[in-house]
Amino acid sequence: MASFSIPLTGLNADSTALNTIANNLSNMNTTGFKAKSVNFSDLFYQQVGTAGSGDPIQVGAGTKVGSIETDFSNGSPNSTGVDTDVALQGSGFFVVSDGATQFLTRAGNFTTDSNGNLITANGLKVMGYPGVNGVVNTNAALAPINIPEGQVEAPSATASFGMTAVLNSSAPAGSSISGPAPVFDSLGNQYAATVTYTKTGTNAWSYNITLPDTLTPAAATPANVKYAATPTMTTKLPNDIYTYDFASSNGALATVDGTATLTINGTTIGIPPAGELVSTLEGQINTAFPGSAGLNNGVLTVTVPTGTPVVNGIVQSMAGSTLSYNFGTNSGQTATVDPTTNISITGQKADLSTATIIVPAVAPGEDIGTYAASLTTALNNAGIVGVTVQGSVATGSLTITGANMSTTGSVTQEPVAAASANGTLKFDADGNLISPGTNLSGITFAGLSDGAAPLNLTWDLFGANGKGNITQVAAATSAANTAGSVSNYTGDGFASGTYSGFTIGSDGTVTATFSNMQNLKVGQLALGQVANLQGLNDLGNGDFQATLNSGTMSIGTSGTAGLGTMQGGALESSNVNISAEFSDLIVAQRAFEANSKTITTFDTVTQETINMIH
Repeated sequence: MASFSIPLTGLNADSTALNTIANNLSNMNTTGFKAKSVNFSDLFYQQVGTAGSGDPIQVGAGTKVGSIETDFSNGSPNSTGVDTDVALQGSGFFVVSDGATQFLTRAGNFTTDSNGNLITANGLKVMGYPGVNGVVNTNAALAPINIPEGQVEAPSATASFGMTAVLNSSAPAGSSISGPAPVFDSLGNQYAATVTYTKTGTNAWSYNITLPDTLTPAAATPANVKYAATPTMTTKLPNDIYTYDFASSNGALATVDGTATLTINGTTIGIPPAGELVSTLEGQINTAFPGSAGLNNGVLTVTVPTGTPVVNGIVQSMAGSTLSYNFGTNSGQTATVDPTTNISITGQKADLSTATIIVPAVAPGEDIGTYAASLTTALNNAGIVGVTVQGSVATGSLTITGANMSTTGSVTQEPVAAASANGTLKFDADGNLISPGTNLSGITFAGLSDGAAPLNLTWDLFGANGKGNITQVAAATSAANTAGSVSNYTGDGFASGTYSGFTIGSDGTVTATFSNMQNLKVGQLALGQVANLQGLNDLGNGDFQATLNSGTMSIGTSGTAGLGTMQGGALESSNVNISAEFSDLIVAQRAFEANSKTITTFDTVTQETINMIH
């Protein structure tokens, strides 16, 4: 009966509307969610007659859901501060893949998997244009965006350096001024190339470039070094009290050498393994002679009856270390020590007190062997025991070994010679550099002590605008005797660095940062778009799939071809409007109630018709 079927179609359509509204409200906090709305359309009509004018008289059969449209307008971006989050504003979708099929999504709450791939919350890989050696190729095929988590960026040798220098034209001939320029070798070690300017005449200066090769020790290696002196023993009446003072060197954590023995009343107490703690020795003594040993603040006392001999006392053993400096050879020549070397050694004297050597002076051209002998003499003069210094001219190595030893300062190799590192600078009457007329190339430093490849440098004498970085002016009266000033050191190259994080730019470029303050572009997020958004197949989890009706997916980058822009460290919120949804909810509810009332009315009419029989 049409009286019942027509309102039933209304109930079905209203139920779909209510379900859609409920789904919208339940996804108010879903990242990138797009609200949907239901559109109704009427069903076919049955002609029951014609009017006098011949116009058809038709009765409708009800309603149906004509379409459910998705609102693809932007949700508000909310800042999260999370590196892996990105909000998209404007047209387009992020492109994601399961490895076989590409999908679209607006949900930018990404994370990384165990391999460093950027993935969605449901595990799909985020696709983009790959970056190779920091260069993104937007003509390449899409690939998963990979974040170099835990990776180390290789060092890069310096190729060019520069500085700003203002030389004093009023300075007397022979005046000089120096300035360092930081450079890196192929292994990532940093040096300070020194440029020295010397006034030679009117509008003329000479320059000289050197590279002091400062060495740092290799990691200290443990060494078992026996302390050279037996701790002090004293005798007191009526009992003999023998005191072993370890307080000044690690106290109760001091260890006992494995070759020492202690004999009390004819009983020898063996000291088993090397490195045994003094506190363990105390227990061994008390086991053999209860109550005779005590340990307080690192001082071990042994009390025995008068006349009882104590022989072969305890020898302390302490952890030592070995520091190694490898000079190697400088271009086949014997490596020499620079006078700026200032290493200092602190160690223990025979009475367990500490002392520090007076840093020995270094003569120009002094080799490793001579310097090692000077350090040994300084140790002897300071009374430091248990520390040895060895230097080998043949291998260019210096080793310092000792117990309870520490060092400060550095050992510096004589400056490495540079090819074409000397020359003349000439200036015109206005103080502008006129010779050399171009940047200087071919400055080579070879024979670096760390075994790195030779440094081949270009000195940037001129800026990008062609103006010289080195100028000459007359100094103020108060600075008339100074040679000038040097500042603004520049240079490329860098040391190695570990991954520390990444950012996503407004154009989707993913840039990894490293501990060496370097940035590396690892890729660029791709954006996809289709001609008919309503033709997309909604898969859930914020994912959409292109269909024949939506049209083929077109791929591009942020800000091009009408595509939107991105905001890193933020997420696009749901675009559900709660006020509008509540209004639609009321309308759908009233429509459902009206259709229900229609069925109730038809039921009453039907009941009255049946009652007519009676």
